[in-house]
Amino acid sequence: MIPGIHVSVNGGLEKALDTLTELGLPCGQIFTSNQQQWKARTVKEVEVERYKSRTATIISHTSYLINLASSNKRVVKLSVPALEAELERIHILGIKWCVLHPGAHLGAGEDEGIKKISSLTRKILLNSPSDTGILYENTAGQGTTLGYTFGQLAQLLEQTSIADRTGICFDTCHAFAAGYDLSSEQAVREALIKFNSTVGIERIKAFHINDSKNECGSRKDRHATIGEGLIGLEPLRYLASMPEFKEIPGIAETPGTDSDRAQDIEKVVSPY
Repeated sequence: MIPGIHVSVNGGLEKALDTLTELGLPCGQIFTSNQQQWKARTVKEVEVERYKSRTATIISHTSYLINLASSNKRVVKLSVPALEAELERIHILGIKWCVLHPGAHLGAGEDEGIKKISSLTRKILLNSPSDTGILYENTAGQGTTLGYTFGQLAQLLEQTSIADRTGICFDTCHAFAAGYDLSSEQAVREALIKFNSTVGIERIKAFHINDSKNECGSRKDRHATIGEGLIGLEPLRYLASMPEFKEIPGIAETPGTDSDRAQDIEKVVSPY
């Protein structure tokens, strides 16, 4: 696994690259625009120059406001251009993947929500730069959020039906909270066997490596410092050591500073 962190872009997107270099990390995840605002950010020329010449592997994370499954027409009307703008920004920056929370159906029903997300994502991708793609992130299953089961992830990929531009970002805390035990090496093996038979292990293009403050099946998305949660360090180290994921980014989104997250991911990828 390629070790990385979700890294701050305070002071400009190029600052994230400086931070990764200082921390000795070859990989990172960024927000290319304010994740809590609808207003799109314009990428600066200096940022483009730095990203075009970078050596680090970078993925982006879309705005938390985007909800393609929403029954609120205004939210969907704002979500579509927001995702289109994200894909345009990562195209300009030379980034392949952006991570997307699938969304919440808000009472419309899971099947209807998955159908809506898939249909809109397909349209957006077909109208966006062909060198970009979307990774559906598995969720903890809070409220009416979708993508919390492997079956739902498989449906999203199948119905979007653009295999080379879609994939999965597998969040360990979310999977655990959704009911997939990852608290031992055996549990990790069993969960991945189930994922492979349902979705396909090759569809995982990135990991979010997080411990969990809440128990398996809690449906609560609360990340914990690695080794201080209910998943534990050793199962995450085992996951990171698996040869299938040697070239896959592993991004720590744990509490604290960039330096704290760097210490977390270094624990995970230390020789097993």
